[in-house]
Amino acid sequence: MNIRVIALPTDTVQRVLTTQKSPGYGHPAHTEIATGYGPCRHCLKPFRIGEEHRTLFTCNPFHNLAEIPQPGPVFIHTTPCERYNDNAGYPTELLTYPAVMDAYDANQNLIRQRRSTNRDHSAILDELLSNKAVRYVLVRDLEAGCFDFRVERKEETQ
Repeated sequence: MNIRVIALPTDTVQRVLTTQKSPGYGHPAHTEIATGYGPCRHCLKPFRIGEEHRTLFTCNPFHNLAEIPQPGPVFIHTTPCERYNDNAGYPTELLTYPAVMDAYDANQNLIRQRRSTNRDHSAILDELLSNKAVRYVLVRDLEAGCFDFRVERKEETQ
């Protein structure tokens, strides 16, 4: 299935790094050396633990998607990085990390939740997105539970 993998917008990342505040909430952002793999929600690359600085802030993954906010913590690289290409498919560097995939309809109702623990991310996404009622899938880290990125069918966004 043709998918779009949607990382955080560059303007959001730049605003957080410039203001050191969470967009929409104003909570202070926090910067530290990476103690976990992440990923960065902008480039979708895992952090180099103990080497890279990362900035933590509050993010609503439902911004501009649904009426009810569900904010949570996310990390981005503290130094500028290139945004993940929406059309590059599922990030191969993240296939080894366990994920939770939450399929939502247009009214923000959770239709189905699946866990991926053995590199079957693409097959699970195909299954979830084959249901026409699913508008998008939010991919979350299975261990920490936090939002990583959004996945949509290509044809729905063009």
